[in-house]
Amino acid sequence: MTPTPLGIVLRHDKTGFTFITREHLKTWEFVHYQTDRQQILCRVAETEPLTEYPVEFLLDTGISPGDVAEFCGFDPDEFKYFMTKGVVIGYFDESLGEFINPRMNPAAGIVIHRSAAEQLREINKVQSGEIGSATIGTISGTDFEVVLSVKDVVSQHLSVIAATGAGKSYTVGVIVEELLTSRNRAPVLIFDPHGEYTVLDAIANDPRFWDGDYKPKVRIVKPDKIKIRVGDLETSDLISIIDDGTMSDKMKTLFGSACRTLRRDRSKQFTRSELRNAVEKERVDGNDSTIEGILWRLRKLDNGIFHDHEDVPIVDYLRIGQLTVMDVSGISTGFQQMIAQVILQKIFDARQKTENGTYTSATPDKYLPYPVFVILEEAHRFAPQGSGSGAGGDGGEGGGRVAKSKPIIKTILSEGRKFGVGICMVSQRPSKLDSDSLSQCMTQITMRIINPADQEQIGRSIESVSRDIVSELPALAKGHAIISGVGINTPTIVRIRQRYGRDRGVSKDAPSIWVRESRTGHAEQGSGAIIPDQEMDIGV
Repeated sequence: MTPTPLGIVLRHDKTGFTFITREHLKTWEFVHYQTDRQQILCRVAETEPLTEYPVEFLLDTGISPGDVAEFCGFDPDEFKYFMTKGVVIGYFDESLGEFINPRMNPAAGIVIHRSAAEQLREINKVQSGEIGSATIGTISGTDFEVVLSVKDVVSQHLSVIAATGAGKSYTVGVIVEELLTSRNRAPVLIFDPHGEYTVLDAIANDPRFWDGDYKPKVRIVKPDKIKIRVGDLETSDLISIIDDGTMSDKMKTLFGSACRTLRRDRSKQFTRSELRNAVEKERVDGNDSTIEGILWRLRKLDNGIFHDHEDVPIVDYLRIGQLTVMDVSGISTGFQQMIAQVILQKIFDARQKTENGTYTSATPDKYLPYPVFVILEEAHRFAPQGSGSGAGGDGGEGGGRVAKSKPIIKTILSEGRKFGVGICMVSQRPSKLDSDSLSQCMTQITMRIINPADQEQIGRSIESVSRDIVSELPALAKGHAIISGVGINTPTIVRIRQRYGRDRGVSKDAPSIWVRESRTGHAEQGSGAIIPDQEMDIGV
């Protein structure tokens, strides 16, 4: 199909080129021009009128300025042209698999064309429907599908950043749906602080995900089923759990001595009773009150999360074609961080030692012979900026201390590619998220961000996010995102596709609930409590 001519280049400078057109183009629309050897893809940066109406023509709102212009002898057509700024993306190099900037702008007189599907196909690294593809949505204003490369997203990490209400959780749901299709069959673990992803259990019974003998599985792990084996915790972890800020240096020294004795005399695993006995053995004349203080604090290990023998069954949580949602809602931030630290450490250990041959099929509870993907919702809780815990004053254990989960997250982000552990960092407050961690996410899905501090953090932390991307973030419509990084060949504004299932992250319609409550005397439970978002949810 012959491309549609849009206009002609007027001039260029070091920032781009300007062309004249009668089309009022949107920013971020794709256009292109043809050289003798290549087709050069470009993006619209800004548009302004070529000729402005005299102010006098605009004083009477009841009369069309065009009519006034024609009455005064002006040609009305001269006010219908636009001067449009474009920036060059480049030509696609098949051998390199990426766009190459020609390092020059089009000369005056070059014809600029509107880009159709034929010119846009190289934006995607993979084609829709093939193994390793994730169809995330369409280029804004078109029906051209945007497809992410799952291989690149999973191996080099992903960030999903958006202000509250912009569609962040919805977008994560779309990503999970794509990962669980028969063309991917990914093992996915979601760390869910609010319990909002439990609705994804509908995927298992949705025929759209079935293919032959393949049927995805969804496992929901409720808070009361999450257990951490006490013997898996380091001495520093145990101290951070039992210390409420009043534990003296002498207490910490004696407690550390008891832990070292346990691990020297026995295997690393020990029970809470054995830990108490080891502390008792540190009792000598004059330190009774100190020992009693430690034993009193050890009662915090009896809160239901910590167990003598039960462990996190990592291999069971990370099966091919299975989504596991760890619902940690209702658990304080400090304990959420502890749980995340233990689980992520076990995952990294399993993949690392499986790769180097330490774990084999002879150790089935630790053998993990395939890459895995972990989604961290509210990632700023687990890898906060600076040395804080990210507890946000929720009164949880560990508040005000260094987030225990942060070191292992940073380790996986920097080394996980070698061992097949991918992380997706999801947050609505990037300014509170560790900048080094954010910079390690090499594919970015960035939605509407209004807070200037959050915009600055994005621009500072993400290499592929340029100044024009940051400036676009406040104006993004709900359900739209700028996708950039290694999962796609060039940054693109995308309208996220409709979810197959229901989204629990939509806002509650408070007035409707209040009115229903006043009429019936009680609010309906379940399906009536949350009203579907007509723009972002397909409804019920």
